[in-house]
This record gives sequence, structure tokens and C-alpha cells, in this order.
Amino acid sequence: MKENTFEQLMDLLSKSVSLLEGGELQLEKAMEEYQKGLKIIKILNERLETAKQKLEVVDPNE
Repeated sequence: MKENTFEQLMDLLSKSVSLLEGGELQLEKAMEEYQKGLKIIKILNERLETAKQKLEVVDPNE
């Protein structure tokens, strides 16, 4: 997953959320999908933090 772009990860997260909201998954599959979503969120947050740090270097007043 780490090799995916930010946009691809957002798409994967959106699909996971849709599956979970659909209510069609068995408990075990729902838990797997939930954990997958948490991993994606962690990667997305890391990328956002990295981008924020880069922007602060470019414009320290922001």
C-alpha cells in the first residue's frame, strides 16, 4: 500500500468505507476491512504530515 499514490489510497479507503457501510460483510470480513482502513488512514496521515513539514520549510510564516 505504501507504493500507492495519495489519491489511490483515498480511493481504497473510500471503497472500504462503502463496503462497511453496506452492511453485507460477515463479521470477520468487516473486521479485516476495518483494519485495512486503519492502515490506510495511518499512511495518509503520515503523508499529510510530511507534506505539511515540506510546506513549512518553503514558507516558514505559514
